[in-house]
Amino acid sequence: MKSWKLVLVAIFAVAITSQYAFASTITATYNGSANFGAGAVGYGSGSIWPNPTHPNPPDTQVGVGIGGDNFSTSNKTYNFSSTGSFNTWCVDITHWLTGGAYTYNVGGTSQLDTAFTVARVNDLQKLANEEYSIVDTQLESAAFQLAVWAIMFSGQNSSGVYLLNDPGIFDAPSGDTGYPLAQSWLNNLNTAAVTGNYDIAYLYSSATNHNSQDMVVFTSVPEPATMLLLGLGLIGVAGIRRKFKG
Repeated sequence: MKSWKLVLVAIFAVAITSQYAFASTITATYNGSANFGAGAVGYGSGSIWPNPTHPNPPDTQVGVGIGGDNFSTSNKTYNFSSTGSFNTWCVDITHWLTGGAYTYNVGGTSQLDTAFTVARVNDLQKLANEEYSIVDTQLESAAFQLAVWAIMFSGQNSSGVYLLNDPGIFDAPSGDTGYPLAQSWLNNLNTAAVTGNYDIAYLYSSATNHNSQDMVVFTSVPEPATMLLLGLGLIGVAGIRRKFKG
């Protein structure tokens, strides 16, 4: 029994740590808008402030494509890159996205906490837990990106709700694709739980070579029952191997 417990402990440890157990960077190639299995969905239209052209007050909005981005990579050592393709969401509104291949540093929630604050990262986790599983259209992709920007950069009203239109802090016009849906998600964020439905990877440029947007990637976390079945399967395989070895 002790050996089985040790195997299970090891399996759970590998599952928890494998996301960042390898190289601390990844080189990935930008492919356009996010791909949710049926092809790229395209970007919603709109404008935001701050932005790379006007990062400081007064707030001058610049047109942007709103939605997730798709990348491909030959580095499959991370959970999020295991298929060679992954979707990202911008958490940087003062740099343009670099086209072609680019090498990013890979971090997790601890690096995000340092860059933004624990409270904002927890709310980003809430957004993913509540809404990420339904994102598969242009409208939903745009709404999710707007909500991510608001959580990471905007102010809050007296009820603690992040605002998409908060002049002087973060400003997205009400005509932006996905605006009503994004604000509705933000309105309900306070009732969401901070659970581990998704791992969050943080892809960011170095301080000395910050010429591409910083991004986050959400990867579904296997349910405990799935991990238990995996563990039992590996134990069964180990038992069979011992049997054949005599």
